[in-house]
Amino acid sequence: MAKTNRKTRGGRIRRAGIVLALMAVSFLAGMWTHGALDRPLFADAGLTYIGDIPVLTNYIPAGSRARPGGLREIKYLVIHETDNFAAGADAAAHDSFIHQNADAASGVVSWHYTVDDHQICHHLPDNEPAYHAGDGMEPNGGNQNGIGIEMCVNEDGDYEQTLRNAEQLCARLLVEYDLKPAALRRHQDFSGKVCPAKLIGSGRWEEFCAAVEQQYDALRAAGAQ
Repeated sequence: MAKTNRKTRGGRIRRAGIVLALMAVSFLAGMWTHGALDRPLFADAGLTYIGDIPVLTNYIPAGSRARPGGLREIKYLVIHETDNFAAGADAAAHDSFIHQNADAASGVVSWHYTVDDHQICHHLPDNEPAYHAGDGMEPNGGNQNGIGIEMCVNEDGDYEQTLRNAEQLCARLLVEYDLKPAALRRHQDFSGKVCPAKLIGSGRWEEFCAAVEQQYDALRAAGAQ
């Protein structure tokens, strides 16, 4: 009788091991499908180009007040506009600003990407929180779990091209982090601030989301290559 029980237990253990192995294979296959195994767990996607748009990485120094550090789960893409209409206030100008103010005594802000009509500047690793959504470090909030994306509105820039570039960035990030288009959020959704103001004021938020979803579907169909 004892031998029978041992055999039964052994069979159950083997079956459980087979089920776990199959689950692991399925998980890894999904990770390969979405490109997640191209980088170590919790590592930034390391984008250098999105289509023909250069992504210039210049991280805020570790230890700066604007870089709280730590790793987190990415749940959202949080869309902003810079509200800086001055000529020359492009992505490079905001990259300079964010570095110069990284250790400001008050009003510290930080975000992950700034998009203009010809390039994208990358200020923080995607997998780190930042101060852009106006909700502190609330669990499941924009700062703690969102990638902050600022779109430039400088008067000497092409806003429509900026939108197109941001749409491509969002679609690529959704694929990279295995998110769905429903993960798109506005700054307004977390703090109540009317931002991205121009996009909201012109009634084009849904149009923007639809364009991102179209780009997302195209990337998924092409295997995100």
